[in-house]
Amino acid sequence: MHIIAILVIVISLIAIAYRDLKLGLISLALILIAAMAFYLFSAKNLLGNESISDVELSQSNITRGYANGYVLNTRIENLHASRTLQTVLIRSSLSDCNSDQTECLTIGEEDHLVKTRIPPGQARDARINLRMKQLNPIRGEAVWVHEVVKVD
Repeated sequence: MHIIAILVIVISLIAIAYRDLKLGLISLALILIAAMAFYLFSAKNLLGNESISDVELSQSNITRGYANGYVLNTRIENLHASRTLQTVLIRSSLSDCNSDQTECLTIGEEDHLVKTRIPPGQARDARINLRMKQLNPIRGEAVWVHEVVKVD
């Protein structure tokens, strides 16, 4: 359907430009401005931070992975009533904390984009390989925090 609409627009612009070049260029500029405005308006509605609250991570656990890496196993739940979740950006951070966790120093942080299709009210399990580069040795207690940063 999009291809047909684009072909109609292109043929119309060619016909207008054939008769009056100035009018054809003005029409092209107006169409491009309208397309950019539509794209920006749609992107803000789809990627708003308010939809982050519609995604929940549960049953998260960390295990040792390959080559000094870690593996995050988690369940991603789509709590939205009508929208299908396409991608989720998850930020995992590792902190070195004292025994009562009052003082923590973040020693590693990584963002990972999970491409998944989760219908409304459903959940999917994800296995994410984390490769934290140049980690300092942990002197206290390792504390992992995983949060959803962006959704689409």
